[in-house]
Amino acid sequence: MQGKTMHEEVTSILARMDGSGEQDGHEPTPPSPPESTEPVEDIYVFIVREHDEAPDQPEDDDAVIDTTLAPKKPSLLALAIVFFALLLPLASIALQLFLAFHPFIATITILPKSRQVTLAETLQLGRLLHPVTLSESATAKTTGTGHQDATQAHGFITFYNGEFTRVTVPAGTILTGANGVHIITDQDAAIPAGNPPSYGQVTISAHAAQAGTTGNIQADDINQACCFASVLAKNPEHFTGGQDARDYQTVAKADIDNAARPLQTALSESSNGAFHGQLTPGEKLIPLPCSPAVSPDHHIGEAAATVTVTVSQTCRAVAYETAALQKSAAAILATEGKKAAGAHYRLIGTVQVTVLHAGITGQARGLASIMVHIAGVWGYQFTQAELHRIAQQIAGKPQEAARTILRHVPGIQSATIAGIDETMNLPRNTSLIHFAFG
Repeated sequence: MQGKTMHEEVTSILARMDGSGEQDGHEPTPPSPPESTEPVEDIYVFIVREHDEAPDQPEDDDAVIDTTLAPKKPSLLALAIVFFALLLPLASIALQLFLAFHPFIATITILPKSRQVTLAETLQLGRLLHPVTLSESATAKTTGTGHQDATQAHGFITFYNGEFTRVTVPAGTILTGANGVHIITDQDAAIPAGNPPSYGQVTISAHAAQAGTTGNIQADDINQACCFASVLAKNPEHFTGGQDARDYQTVAKADIDNAARPLQTALSESSNGAFHGQLTPGEKLIPLPCSPAVSPDHHIGEAAATVTVTVSQTCRAVAYETAALQKSAAAILATEGKKAAGAHYRLIGTVQVTVLHAGITGQARGLASIMVHIAGVWGYQFTQAELHRIAQQIAGKPQEAARTILRHVPGIQSATIAGIDETMNLPRNTSLIHFAFG
């Protein structure tokens, strides 16, 4: 049975079916299916019997039997398997053709190492502008305070002696003026003897017994006999200096400083305005320290309700050309910076120049010097030969291994890989490894 074709097997079954029916008039017993290890297939058989009623043909003539084997419809899964079985080789061929004409390119972006170089230099540039002298005044209230105790008035007493003998009026003798003010002598008065018609006389100092302005008596307020019948005491001049106790305003140092400060600022601005008028196109101004002179009308600690401060100052300035300064600074950095950075480094970006201050080099000739701070960034520069060697070192390597190699290359601060999947190795062909710089 295993050697028969499907057609032969069907024909045999039909023959047996027909023979069994003719012998006993009963339906034939279907034969038992042969034992086989092959899988059982379902077979659908359509039997068509046609009997033509012909007069010249007996009924038992052999009948013609047509058999048709029903076709088996393929399933969708089978079609899908066939489709993908045909598609995968085509896709593989297409991918190989695409990669042949469009290979993957690995792009290595390198961030080179950089160094900042700074220099402080003095450049013999600039010219002195004509000096400007200005002055201004301002009056301000005083804020200081002072206290004065009451003071005694002082003056002189002259004693006249009409006796023929010398007499002495002891110190501390009290004399009373016409207004009732008591005056006390400060020393003994030894009055020589008189010689008529002249009187012996002596003048000594004295003071008012009570402190205050009441002791400021007028001249001749004291004109009286004293101590002896022939002795006369007078004050030929006013007693002065007597003052009452008082609190009063004084000039404080802050009063002068606070009045002078805005004046100095205003004068500096006015001076800068005058200096800008001396500049030529392309020049900038560097003001030099001014020399102010501050003159108050009252000294510190002096009693005054207000103080008037006058500030006079003479200012100088230097003018320089910005283009010349930038050019000189760049030239210095190109020379000195290369020494500091190293042979493989090149200046990148712009040179930053900061003016610190200026000075006078030759006042008679109007020359000046400018102190500047120069800064620039120097980056590592790779030659094509160096890049080719790097490409040879990482060609065909896994990406992590390639990154490790790149981290140890002199001049590389960091590096990233792009253009290929993370799981792919770098191309073995170095021409497919490109470098970019960040």
